[in-house]
Amino acid sequence: MDIRVEWAHCDPATIVYNPHYFDWMDRGVHRLFEAGGFQLEQMVRDDPGFRGVPLVKVSATFRAPARVGDLLTLSTRVARFGSRSFDLEHRFLLEDALIVEGAQTRVWGHAAPGRPDALTATLVPDDVRTALSAPRVVHLRLREEPPS
Repeated sequence: MDIRVEWAHCDPATIVYNPHYFDWMDRGVHRLFEAGGFQLEQMVRDDPGFRGVPLVKVSATFRAPARVGDLLTLSTRVARFGSRSFDLEHRFLLEDALIVEGAQTRVWGHAAPGRPDALTATLVPDDVRTALSAPRVVHLRLREEPPS
């Protein structure tokens, strides 16, 4: 996925409005799963109890701003697996300089037994753990091509 920092991503000072980084981190997670051979949307359709990988903790450290016209690169990787959760690391680069570091904790979510409206964390499947434990970092070039 490529996105150029556009006017709509920015506040009146032409600096990226920080919620966009959280959206881009979420996209990085989906691309990481795809690179591991998993389509989360399809997994939800195939298993009526599966609710995806809900976000339970998120943080970001902003080191420098990105502005209208900048081209960013996001790298996403699994930093740690627990039995029911996993931590992700996100790094945003602008011309090879680290400008934002993000971290997320997500759980393997299922409908709670007997309570389909409630979530519970269950064991991360071995095939997911194996695929995403491989030395894999997903790099997203955040740039959108103008229409031709």
